[in-house]
Amino acid sequence: MFNLKSLILGYILISLVSCMPSKSELEQLKGKQNQEYLAKWQDQKFSMFIHWGLYSIPAGIWDGERITGYSEQIKGHARISTEEYRELTSAFNPTMWNADSIALLAMEAGMKSIIITAKHHDGFCMFASEYTPFNVLDATPYKKDIVKDLAEACKRHDLKFGVYFSLIDWDYADALPFTSVRNSDSIPPLHHEYNLNQIRELLTNYGEITELWFDMGAPTYEQSKEIALLVKKLQPNCLVSGRIWNDQGDFMVMGDNYQPEFKMGIPWQSPASMFRETWSYRSWQERPSVETKINEKLQDLVKVVSSGGNYLLNIGPKADGTVVLFEKQVLKGIGEWLEKNGKSIYETKELPFSKQEWGFITSKPGKLYLHTVNYPENNKLTIQGLKTDISKAYPLSDPVLLLNSKNTNNICEIELSEKIVRDKYITVIVLEYKGELLYTPANSIELDENGEFILTSNNAETYHSYSGHDYYSSKPTVVKMKW
Repeated sequence: MFNLKSLILGYILISLVSCMPSKSELEQLKGKQNQEYLAKWQDQKFSMFIHWGLYSIPAGIWDGERITGYSEQIKGHARISTEEYRELTSAFNPTMWNADSIALLAMEAGMKSIIITAKHHDGFCMFASEYTPFNVLDATPYKKDIVKDLAEACKRHDLKFGVYFSLIDWDYADALPFTSVRNSDSIPPLHHEYNLNQIRELLTNYGEITELWFDMGAPTYEQSKEIALLVKKLQPNCLVSGRIWNDQGDFMVMGDNYQPEFKMGIPWQSPASMFRETWSYRSWQERPSVETKINEKLQDLVKVVSSGGNYLLNIGPKADGTVVLFEKQVLKGIGEWLEKNGKSIYETKELPFSKQEWGFITSKPGKLYLHTVNYPENNKLTIQGLKTDISKAYPLSDPVLLLNSKNTNNICEIELSEKIVRDKYITVIVLEYKGELLYTPANSIELDENGEFILTSNNAETYHSYSGHDYYSSKPTVVKMKW
């Protein structure tokens, strides 16, 4: 029997399919395998960043004066000429550099990967490049490839390895000068080709690169897309940071030392320096006690992870290649905490609960991890809106010590025993439950007088991306709404 309705629907479906754009080459390369690798990347949670280069020689001082601003950008802040800056290469001979010791330090800190500045804004390459003599092999007495050395050490110690690459270059003749528009200059065509050539070198000569961390500049949409396409063609599983701009990255990167106060709807990372004033080594940097810094960075780590992000913490070695003792002690202190509490960090997921007055929550199937930063005076932890009954509660450091818990009127309450040995930084309490995790959202929607649920942008829970054309235009944009 002829069915006009079915025929019309069929025509509509055929029309819709024929109108749908075919997947671009880049989208095809970002296939299922890339998504699986991205999920594994999200499980890592904690990684090491290294800012190290020629700028580590002046260490924040030029012509006898302390130069403020990030010390890795001293060429710009001190208005140093290219000719004078290049002379630093004769003094770059890091005989104390030991890539294996760096890899072992990262492992001791509980980090899962290392990212090093292959090239920062000053244009000096810490790798062998046939496109410029301004590199560690051709221009310095050291004559060794730093990137190759660290890549091989990471492989030996089963760490993921990535490289930082600045899209601006204050040494390249056909780039815009560093005195123009902050660090977000556009990329002239010859400079773009130069960048592509060096990216090709990095992805061809150093084995598996798991993360290409771009930074600064203001490339066009076409330039960002061309870079991303080149990366995926050469190494399909290499993840591209959001600072490639124009929404062409695999994951979003927050601003320096920035943790979002809004919910993210895509994979993201928070890059953090040991000190907010600088990323590379600064000889006159003021340092608090080691314990104060461990506590600060642990809280940042837990906050980022509980919000669904990854934490990338930086060190700035000295010019001779040694790690500052203070930074080494901080990393080891974090590692000691993770040795006991890592189950509450690695491979965990964020929860819909907002930040608690006493700390943060992470989760795994059947378990909640309560990171107690502020120990309550009444020795009771409360979670507003949690409706699931808790089958077992205990300190992560002492699973035998069972704690009392009760759930009344959508408020879960856990009694903290005096027998708990409090961690000097963050004490983790584990809640086990069976079945589905049930909770009452903060933004609940009630039936109106007509018996209808009215869904609007005002009563939705919003999830964001954080992107833009360059560093200074980046802002949160809503990518998902949930009711």
